[in-house]
Amino acid sequence: MRFEANHDILLSDSLIPDIFLSDIMPDLPSDAVKVYLYCIFLSKYAKEARTEDLAAKLGMTCDTVNAALAFLERQELIIRTPQMISVVDLKEREIAKLYRKKTTSEPQAAVARTALNVRRNQCLDSINKMFFQGLMSPSWYTAIDNWFEQYRFDEDVMVSLFKYCYDNNALNVRYIEKVGATWSSRGITSHWELERYMELSEKTSEVGRHIAKSLRLGRKLTAYEERYLETWLRDYGFDQDVIELALEKTTGKTNPNFKYLHGILSGWHKDGLKTKEQVLAAIEAAAGSQRDKKDGNAKVARRDNFMQRAYDDAFFDMLNNSFDKGKGENNG
Repeated sequence: MRFEANHDILLSDSLIPDIFLSDIMPDLPSDAVKVYLYCIFLSKYAKEARTEDLAAKLGMTCDTVNAALAFLERQELIIRTPQMISVVDLKEREIAKLYRKKTTSEPQAAVARTALNVRRNQCLDSINKMFFQGLMSPSWYTAIDNWFEQYRFDEDVMVSLFKYCYDNNALNVRYIEKVGATWSSRGITSHWELERYMELSEKTSEVGRHIAKSLRLGRKLTAYEERYLETWLRDYGFDQDVIELALEKTTGKTNPNFKYLHGILSGWHKDGLKTKEQVLAAIEAAAGSQRDKKDGNAKVARRDNFMQRAYDDAFFDMLNNSFDKGKGENNG
């Protein structure tokens, strides 16, 4: 015999996993959320429905429904075949991610792993309480574990990563991964290295705003321009005063840009100049050399720029006769 429970739709419920509400729904477009929830409803009753039926029921176009279904499939929330749409069991999926096969290990490795796990557990507990009010879902634990392995962050940096994203109202996996990858590419693994990077980032932003204003860009700096700034500040060791001297060199130039500034600053760096005083001294020395060269050329021109006259013996005889005549008149 077969047992069946009949419930009026008015008295029935559709169960939605909390992990969907906490981790997945915030990143879904609204149309995809509507289609997903209706798919759960239809799956519960094993109903059949065409794309046109979903579009009519949800007040969408068929193209919008198809786009939403394609998006849900890419997010691995549903599985589509020509004849069927299956809703993925999110709980089972997350349990599969969390499962780790047990293996034997040496006692020393086990002890080291235990000490590491203590620190990691404290880190996870702090993140859970600070940013999730104690309701962090299992998928976050998996993601954090992967980031520890991928980025080699210590526990302080991991907490700082979450705080940075939380302060920027972007506490989602994709944004955290992007910021984490950026920090990792800068060689950050410890809190001390992160502090240095943050100080450089703040200084870069400040100098960048000043340069954008001086060059009248009327926009934020591009990533390409920010890399120039990082080179001047981090690799060359220049401060804002030296960069200001380079900006003065752009006066009168048509459409000066970062490439032009980079040429000036690279030249100073190549010459071993570090401070404003050293740069000013080099500029003055170069100007003095130019003045000396100009004055020398002018003197040579005044001394040599005339025709030499040729004199014959008759000219000198005339001079002698004039001299003797004048001498006789004086004696008389």
